[in-house]
Amino acid sequence: MTKSFTVKPLGPAIGAEVLDLNLDRIFDQETLADLDATLVKHETILLRVPDLTLEQHLAISDYFGEAEVHTFYPNLGKGFEKITLIDSKLGDRADMWHHDESFLASPPIITMTQAKILPPFGGDTCWISMTSAYDALSEPMKNYLEGLSAWHDMNGPMTTALRQNVVTHDRYLEVINMSKRHLHKLVKTHPVTGRKALYLSPTYTTHIDGLAPAESDAILSYLHAHCQHIKFVFRHRWSVGDMVIWDNRSVIHHAILDYQPHQRRMHRASVFDRSAIKK
Repeated sequence: MTKSFTVKPLGPAIGAEVLDLNLDRIFDQETLADLDATLVKHETILLRVPDLTLEQHLAISDYFGEAEVHTFYPNLGKGFEKITLIDSKLGDRADMWHHDESFLASPPIITMTQAKILPPFGGDTCWISMTSAYDALSEPMKNYLEGLSAWHDMNGPMTTALRQNVVTHDRYLEVINMSKRHLHKLVKTHPVTGRKALYLSPTYTTHIDGLAPAESDAILSYLHAHCQHIKFVFRHRWSVGDMVIWDNRSVIHHAILDYQPHQRRMHRASVFDRSAIKK
């Protein structure tokens, strides 16, 4: 129990619900610090806050770092440019396992999403603890991965989106020409907890640097299958007003696309580390 609210764990490896949160105190540093500590411990936290205002949403994101004005998705407009609109009616969806924007040199550290319009069925989101997945690897595999790096590339999902007619050819070329691609270590150390986590996803990770293609493909295939074991997963069935905050440094997620032709609209803020921005 924190000073500001109570916490209910939702899974053995990842996930917790924040109970008895007083939104009138959401601007208080003590409450925000308690949310931060709860997030660090459980990696993904659920807040049932249907009355959350846009100002309060921004207050939470501003505590964690610098919220982005997203390059690809629309936002809520003047004064709320840092709240991204993810709406299936606009063709926006993320039916894939991924870290948010891992193709950047310094990806967001925290992401928070609130449900605004939900379909009558489906639309769940799942999260995987990549720290727990790393911990469960054998010692020989941990030793093998140490020091290896993998490429993360925006091109793969954009090609898929083009094939599915989700984006136009002009939009595809525009994004591809941005060269959104970066090399990251396969095993990263969390800056707060010191825990090691796997850093890869089947969406953005294309290959392991320096390995023969067959070896890289085999290792990545094994790691993807290993990470998706149910014991590392937290799955949430949304209610309108739910907000989920997750640690993008050590968690991948998947918004399940099983609700068409119905609408699913979310408000999202992705937060960058201010110290990384200054560099």
